[in-house]
Amino acid sequence: MRSSRSRLSRSTLLAALFPVLLAAPSAHAAEPISIGFFSHLSGNFAEYGASFKNAVELYLDQVKAQGGIEGRPVNLIVEDDRNSPQEAASVARKIAGTKGVVLAIGSWSTTASVAAAPVFIEAKIPQISPTSSHPDFTKQSNYLFRQNNTDDVLAQYNADTIQKKLKANTVVIPYSQDDWGVYTGKATAAAIEKAGGKVLLLESVMPNAKDFRPFVSKIKALKPEGVFLALPYQEASIFIQQLRQAGVNIPVGGGIPLTSPKFVELSGKAAEGVVLHTIFFAQDPSKKAFTDAYKAKYGKLPDQFAALAYDAAGVGVAAIRRVVKSGKPLTGEAVRNELANGPAYEGVTGTTKYDNGNVKKAPTFITVRNGEFALFQ
Repeated sequence: MRSSRSRLSRSTLLAALFPVLLAAPSAHAAEPISIGFFSHLSGNFAEYGASFKNAVELYLDQVKAQGGIEGRPVNLIVEDDRNSPQEAASVARKIAGTKGVVLAIGSWSTTASVAAAPVFIEAKIPQISPTSSHPDFTKQSNYLFRQNNTDDVLAQYNADTIQKKLKANTVVIPYSQDDWGVYTGKATAAAIEKAGGKVLLLESVMPNAKDFRPFVSKIKALKPEGVFLALPYQEASIFIQQLRQAGVNIPVGGGIPLTSPKFVELSGKAAEGVVLHTIFFAQDPSKKAFTDAYKAKYGKLPDQFAALAYDAAGVGVAAIRRVVKSGKPLTGEAVRNELANGPAYEGVTGTTKYDNGNVKKAPTFITVRNGEFALFQ
């Protein structure tokens, strides 16, 4: 009898242990995967950060609805860098110090992205900035990637906007006094002059400036054929209102920051006829699935910044998925290798195939017509 109970006890024990042994790999496979996200979600340019966050969350909601990444749940860690280099470095340390983080997405500005980069480089976590366009950003490390064109490429598109589309060959350029604005203003001026144009005035604008009347007076005196705004939407909207109020009705072009609907909203009728270039246009029928999903969730059309962030999440998750499917340990280094060497990713902003962390995507020219963005013809 003792022997029978002993056999039963052992059998019961083995039966209890066997599922545990079988379940162990599944439990490991179900460990959550963490992705860090940071951008400015407050302050003057919060609209850009909100577009980023909305799009990343939308993409990850779709991943979760499909059962996660190869069955593993995904956690998103969201931080506000307030468009401050100090805050960006601080939130980067917080993200990098969180267990299981294998990818960071952010930030909007080159300044904040560059400030955060050393933290992620040291932690061997790849960082994808949807919009950091300064060429020096990705030169710091092979752990840094971007989703949009570099400023030297964008400078040529800027020159094409004002010269080829608006037929203005003598130009004035106000630019924002920050890393992006300084580079963009100078590079755009060089591209215009290389194409035979002339830049009559290249002058910086301080962040949060509101009185542009002295600048407008210079424009009236110089009589250029056009103005190119290398400014964020807040300053640009005030600038163009004061320009039109002064009776200056020459053509105006702008850089990618003005593709935010917030520019049209703040500028009102003054924005009519402004020409911009973009690598995403919501009314494009080929973008309908993304546009409809975004509008259904947030009640508005996605802008270029949302599209870039959506693709940053997409290309990042694709890299993570390849590592998980390979059976290799899921680390930031492994994800970096897949980002750098993986196949081209077809997204809503075009093809992402990294070359030293950079991409090149063709522009679409748009204009403001009847208070809305429309294809330029």
